[in-house]
Amino acid sequence: MEREVEFFNSEDEQKIEILNVKKVRAKRNTKWLVQIFFTSLSLSILFALIAELMLSHTSLALALFLILLLMGVSVVFDLIGVAVTACSIKPLLEMNKKNINGADIAVKLVKKADKVSCICTDVVGDICSILCGAGGVTITAILINISPTLNTFVVSLLINAMIASITILGKAIGKTYALNYSTKVVLKVARLFFLFKKHKKSKSKK
Repeated sequence: MEREVEFFNSEDEQKIEILNVKKVRAKRNTKWLVQIFFTSLSLSILFALIAELMLSHTSLALALFLILLLMGVSVVFDLIGVAVTACSIKPLLEMNKKNINGADIAVKLVKKADKVSCICTDVVGDICSILCGAGGVTITAILINISPTLNTFVVSLLINAMIASITILGKAIGKTYALNYSTKVVLKVARLFFLFKKHKKSKSKK
């Protein structure tokens, strides 16, 4: 009888432990969702302000350069997001054992692949894409001012179609590269963080 009581007690303790773990995970997920919302909101406002200041009353050449820059940022961050998700952690753990620079950061990135991918592809990538659309409106306005005989609808349609097509092509090429060379990409990103961290430490020592 005592054994039965002990068995049920241990079973109840396991259930309570599982429930506690689930509660902790739920809290972490809620916290992450709140963080990602406010991060997205802050970056959207910041990027929109920068784009507005730089695109308003600007030349056609500068507007085109800024749009190409935004498209490039969108493609690169999308590539990183895919690479982190596709990357296997085993080779990075081996590199970390050998004390290869940036390997420890690469392991952390892969362990938090869902969050890193969300920030890279959904936050930065999507914000850049939206701003590219706004840039398309600016270029349309500039072209119409230069040549008022142009059809606004046709010009706007062609410019936005070109922006979307180039961005999609860039992301498709980036995804293929990220899937084939995921470890290489993640390690390069990790090394950038490592160099930044190292530079920050050397500055604080001075």
